[in-house]
Amino acid sequence: MRETTDVIVLDEAPREMAYKPSMNFFLIWRRSIFAPLAAALLAIALAPCVRAQSPPGSQTPSQAPSKKAGPLPGEYKDAKAVELNNRGMQLYQNGKVDDAIAAFREALQRIPEFPEALDNLALALESKGQNDEAIGDLQKALQYRPNDAVAYSNLGLAYFHEHKFEDSIAAYQKALAIRPDYPEALNGLGASQMQAGQNTDATASYRRALELRPNYVDAMNNLGIVLERQHQYGDAIDLYKKAIALSPHSADLRANLSNAYRESGRHDEAMSSYQEQVERDPGDASAWFQLGRLQFQNRRFDDAAASFAKSAQIDAHQPETFSNLAAADYELGRYADAQANYERVLALRPTDAHARCGLGNAYVGQQQYDAAIPAYQKALAIQPEFPEALASLGHAQFLKGYLDDSVATLTKYTALRPDDPEGRFNLANALFNQGQYAQSAENYRETIRLNPSLARAHYNLGMSLLAQREYKAARAEFAIAAQLDPALPPPESLPQK
Repeated sequence: MRETTDVIVLDEAPREMAYKPSMNFFLIWRRSIFAPLAAALLAIALAPCVRAQSPPGSQTPSQAPSKKAGPLPGEYKDAKAVELNNRGMQLYQNGKVDDAIAAFREALQRIPEFPEALDNLALALESKGQNDEAIGDLQKALQYRPNDAVAYSNLGLAYFHEHKFEDSIAAYQKALAIRPDYPEALNGLGASQMQAGQNTDATASYRRALELRPNYVDAMNNLGIVLERQHQYGDAIDLYKKAIALSPHSADLRANLSNAYRESGRHDEAMSSYQEQVERDPGDASAWFQLGRLQFQNRRFDDAAASFAKSAQIDAHQPETFSNLAAADYELGRYADAQANYERVLALRPTDAHARCGLGNAYVGQQQYDAAIPAYQKALAIQPEFPEALASLGHAQFLKGYLDDSVATLTKYTALRPDDPEGRFNLANALFNQGQYAQSAENYRETIRLNPSLARAHYNLGMSLLAQREYKAARAEFAIAAQLDPALPPPESLPQK
């Protein structure tokens, strides 16, 4: 409340009209789904060489023997070494990877130049993430058998897992130079090309793999991913549907289909698809998260909060889940719950400036301004030029009555976001309540330039002009405000001169 020398009471002061920002930092937790690339185990007997069946779930068929520089299987004189290699293969297929590694190593102690055992040891090591050792063993195996397409393909896979994509591409290309009709190598080559940003080449590799094996589900999935990258969502969706028809129990394929629907803007289909995912697998945290995301975007905040809560129950280690749950709580006016969930985010990720800012908003919702202000300040200590944190801090300082601080903070905000009418409006309100009527009028005019239909900006400009005794100009602004919003009539005590 302020009075002029004309005893005109500004009984509708701009203090009550400060814009309240709703800062919901909606973060994305998207599961990256990538079909596993196939590799082969090598079984050796004292008869001619045969390739064993691949591990369960792999798409690799039995392969014909490749030409090699080393001794033929029948030339191995150490039957025990061959037996150890074959036992290791069976142990690996039964999930006993450490025992398999021990068997392969014992075989190699007996026959150091045993390429099949080197290949198999490399594959087992790779499955445990020991890719550097796997690469060394495969390179050694290729010294003895330089024309082994399978070994080159497995080497490409090991490089891929080490994120050495150019080396991976070279290895797969060598496999394909030896054996051009090798769909697994084409699928692996496509994966490495995609990771290297060579999307056009990756598309060609996947399409060639599918020419050789039309029902190759992994290649369909990976081609769908690269087509999404090229915004060819319709073609990707068709591929995922075809792959699901062949592999109906694949959660990864269904997740990719749902994501493609979402990315293409087909939100109703995406929501139905995610709903189907969680019905099929109630323990799919990512599907619950994505379903919540769409529900949030459709302003179904109760449903979104329930979906995010399900995701958090399944996987309590994803800060994005708690951040989005907090955002839904905030929209529902459950500020104490929002506070608790932002605190969970910060327990997992203490330097999350967005969560610090969200925590401040939750405090403001509970009118705990003394707690909100330091929360925003901590966010700005982490990320000094964080516009939303500046806007929210300025608002909290205004509500607390720290007008000088509010003006300083909102001035920084408008420097970062000069075209934001709400930020400019808040700065004008702070200046008005500080008694700086000319500066507040200037900022209300800038607000109106940015948003001419904002009735309260016209009304508050009228109040600033009235405080400066510019009565004619004030009446004009009040008239515009009343025309835009009949709930804002001119003050009753407005002078007529």
